[in-house]
Amino acid sequence: MSRRESDRRDDDEIHAVIRQAITRRGFLGRSARSAGGLLLGSSLLGACGGKDGAPAAGGDAAATGGGKTLRVSNWPLYIDKQTVADFEKATGIDTEYTEDVNDNAEFFAKIDEPLKRGQSIDREIIVLTDWMAGRLIRLGYVSPLDDAKFPNKANLVDSVKDVSFDPGRKFSVPWLSGMAGIGYNPKKTGRELTSIDDIFDPKLKGQVTMLTEMRDTFGLVMLGLGKDPTKATVADAKAAGARIKRARESGQIRKFTGNDYAEDLAAGNIAAAIAWSGDIQGLAADNPDLRWIAPKEGAMLFSDNMMIPKTSDRQDLAMAWINYVYDPKHSAQIVAGAPYLPAVKGAGAELAKIAPDLASSPLVNPPDELRARLHVFKALSDSEDTEFNRIFQDAIGA
Repeated sequence: MSRRESDRRDDDEIHAVIRQAITRRGFLGRSARSAGGLLLGSSLLGACGGKDGAPAAGGDAAATGGGKTLRVSNWPLYIDKQTVADFEKATGIDTEYTEDVNDNAEFFAKIDEPLKRGQSIDREIIVLTDWMAGRLIRLGYVSPLDDAKFPNKANLVDSVKDVSFDPGRKFSVPWLSGMAGIGYNPKKTGRELTSIDDIFDPKLKGQVTMLTEMRDTFGLVMLGLGKDPTKATVADAKAAGARIKRARESGQIRKFTGNDYAEDLAAGNIAAAIAWSGDIQGLAADNPDLRWIAPKEGAMLFSDNMMIPKTSDRQDLAMAWINYVYDPKHSAQIVAGAPYLPAVKGAGAELAKIAPDLASSPLVNPPDELRARLHVFKALSDSEDTEFNRIFQDAIGA
């Protein structure tokens, strides 16, 4: 592990981060499956045999860790260069940080059987998206957080403090968050967009794309219909699906995409898209005509959440990590290396000290007015998930 570098970045470096940034979701579609993720520790694949993995050989016992190593699984490109080393120095806890979460379902397939059998997966922290976090909580696969060892929980931002899949945040807290709203080019639309209804404007026929991510597309269309996606019903899904299907059949919607809508938007092939804020943050550095908005009806918020597997015998180490990254200074350092929304109060002010250009972006440091209009999609039961997906697939013509 390299020695700690300076906290401060100059403006040129920050602009480079913004230009090169791709969303965590976008990275998955482009390279993670082929690259396999950066490994800063042991592979999870070896953990599924059942016995608890031993700490990595060749190091002295950690002062606070009692000779045991903290093992973290996270998504690729989702942390700065310094935090792991700084945490080790501050706590004396040896840490293996592994970038091996390439897909929620794929990762679940690795850990499902061992956790079902009560066996270790050789991880103390795993980071998964809201809906998958809800599944693990329902299945009883994760341990409750020890609030006595988490004083920095008071720093959790209000917008994600109480979510349907984990009321009161007893089992999970966000690592980082992102937003789904509308990305557009006013030179192509001929005007500024403000509403979800704008993407259904006949003047934009054939120049609009929607995401294949059900919760983001359904959530925004529900908001446009006056429905609450945090309390979505099958009837709400049917209403949203019907509107999407009509738009598809009329030619209003050009196509349904993953992250590749970003390339079409940047090239001027489309005028508007349901879009992730992180994509537009990256594209706008080279194409300042591009905009991202949270429509007046609201936008969707997703988070990737830290959880502690129930079979970990090192939960004190996990709580030390969680509490550490919920310090505003440490959260800001992470965001400076991975420009997404922090879930920690005060992180924006700290970010302004080390990366002022990045801190000034509402896509990274949303004002309170914007945060108040963000919605987390309802946690669906297995049967609801099946039915919602059936309706959605019919709506998009898949």
